[in-house]
Amino acid sequence: MVLMIICVCNRINCRSVKDAVSAGARSPRAVQAHHGCKINCGKCTTMIGEMISEHMDRCLPQNPMLAAE
Repeated sequence: MVLMIICVCNRINCRSVKDAVSAGARSPRAVQAHHGCKINCGKCTTMIGEMISEHMDRCLPQNPMLAAE
């Protein structure tokens, strides 16, 4: 399996981001903190944000309840 580097500054790969998100990280800053580092140049924040959004979309219930009017 090939791991894509997401954050070059802190050597964080896609698996590391997924692990942090699974552990509860909900922002790029929280992903970095999960691994004991801080955002440096910031080029990774968009990709990390997209990965978090994808994870959250997969976790939503298939039939969400809607409020009645």
